[in-house]
Amino acid sequence: MPHPPVTDVDPILSSAADLIIAGGYDAVTFDAIAERCGVSAEEVQSLFDTPNDVLVSMLNREFSRMYAGIVDHVERDPRGGLLSRMYTYILSSVYERPLARTLFVIDRDALHEIMRNANGFLYLPNIGVRADLIENLQKAGMVRPDVDARMVSSVLSVCSAGLAITAPHDDLDTTIRAIADLLHRSVDADVADTSQGKSAFYAWATSLTLPKTTA
Repeated sequence: MPHPPVTDVDPILSSAADLIIAGGYDAVTFDAIAERCGVSAEEVQSLFDTPNDVLVSMLNREFSRMYAGIVDHVERDPRGGLLSRMYTYILSSVYERPLARTLFVIDRDALHEIMRNANGFLYLPNIGVRADLIENLQKAGMVRPDVDARMVSSVLSVCSAGLAITAPHDDLDTTIRAIADLLHRSVDADVADTSQGKSAFYAWATSLTLPKTTA
């Protein structure tokens, strides 16, 4: 009996994620996706022009889910509006999610291939802490006024890159807590209410999940 037409792309994106985790960028083909989903390659092609388009959508979904999880952690944490807490959750989200860990730590060449082959689509995945977020947190009173936002952003980028290059880690939790403690001591403002910081982070994270298309 013929199965109904494919309308839900989530199984397709999940299949692409499994394939890229197991075999890298070149493992993601229409035939491989279809076999894993239990549908025909033609049905997958009716929804996506190329396998790379599947991967772009997969990346969009992963990035949105990552930041949704981070926002949830920040919101639940009474001290979540502080930069040190945000950085903890950002790093943890990368290392706890298999697809994110693969693309941002283990096989960054696959992420670069997706970007190079994205037709007419400008996707800017960013798992770091950018200077604009730190500046917004300063305005909200969550970061000390004497802190140089761009300098802190650059240092955190180096820390994130160093963690990626030296992965895997036996003591990752300890390392993340140590970096967060340094941030707390040197960057976080001494405030009782961090709700303004949470609002600033939510606005920033929301802007990151919005796709940008080229003109």
